[in-house]
Amino acid sequence: MTLATMEQKMELTLHQTIEKESWKTYGKVNRMWPDNLPYLESDEALRAYKRLLNKFGKMETYSKIREKFVKRKLHAGRKKPRRCWICVSGNSNTLSKGWRRLIHDVSHMIYDWRFPESSRDHNIAQAKIEQEMAQYVINSGWLNGKLKSKPKAKLTKDEKQIVKVNNYIKLIKSWETKEQRAKTYIRKYKLKLKRIKLKESL
Repeated sequence: MTLATMEQKMELTLHQTIEKESWKTYGKVNRMWPDNLPYLESDEALRAYKRLLNKFGKMETYSKIREKFVKRKLHAGRKKPRRCWICVSGNSNTLSKGWRRLIHDVSHMIYDWRFPESSRDHNIAQAKIEQEMAQYVINSGWLNGKLKSKPKAKLTKDEKQIVKVNNYIKLIKSWETKEQRAKTYIRKYKLKLKRIKLKESL
């Protein structure tokens, strides 16, 4: 056996070992989730996405320009959740939607941001990030509805009328303030115009 063949075999064995470890981690992530995952609504999914990026999208990197380590942060770019993150009916345990899909997708965002030059998408590093994030979601009580919007109290007909009246009062005050400000500027500009015309007549 040549040296090149031995090195190739060792490299293959190392690759297989790493690959095996990554799938073990994915297996752990799958077993972490409860048997019946709760449904995930739109506003809840968006909050989870933003909070996960805020929690895991931070790191320090060395800046050659500043010659020191600087803090970097991954900012949330989405204003709406992906449709596949929302699950309000059917099987909530599927990998294609709901909590599991959200965690998987966001873990890839974090991984791609941390390792922009990596050519492998599913590996031990990405699996570890997904495992850490899944544990964080479970420990934070998000599956118990902690991120759900609080239901709005239903107003009576009279209460709705009071809200409308108060809103109109606020609008009137706001426009009255604007009207006074406009009158002030009109007087100011008329005075300036008068002074210019007076100079021209001299």
